[in-house]
Amino acid sequence: MVYIIMKKKLRIVLLSLATLLVIDLLLPTKIQNPVEGCGRESYNQKSFWHPWGDHKHAGIDIFARKGTPVHPAIGGIVVATAHNFGKGGNCILIFSSGLRFHYYAHLNEIDTHIGAVVTQKSVIGKVGNTGNAAGKPSHLHYSISSIIPQGDWRWSSKQMMFYINPIKELEK
Repeated sequence: MVYIIMKKKLRIVLLSLATLLVIDLLLPTKIQNPVEGCGRESYNQKSFWHPWGDHKHAGIDIFARKGTPVHPAIGGIVVATAHNFGKGGNCILIFSSGLRFHYYAHLNEIDTHIGAVVTQKSVIGKVGNTGNAAGKPSHLHYSISSIIPQGDWRWSSKQMMFYINPIKELEK
């Protein structure tokens, strides 16, 4: 029984990796602002790694009207979704090319599921103010992380991840 379960999980992982390889070859590698209709003016140019209480702000906050559609910054595979998940509230984690994880938090609603293959045209959720953003202006917290250093990065020993500056990536 355990062998059958492990074999199924291995098959899913291999299929996911094969899908990611296809995504890597066919889809754009340049990221886009994930909040529909928002540009450079929607986030603070100095917000990445800014002191934030007892830690550093590992991403950027993109401000928009509550309910504004959120698209993946880049195509990938949805590896996690969560409702009311601590500080992030409603959030999504997408694995993309370059061994990167893209994190979308404070969503009003989630419009995707684990295992979904998404493109930059997919709607994955709507801007909100859940988690520790409750009572604050609606926005999307967006961050990029990786297990290897790349681009303009900072190390977080707490999460054991390298955080990549999304501002630099959006402006490429």
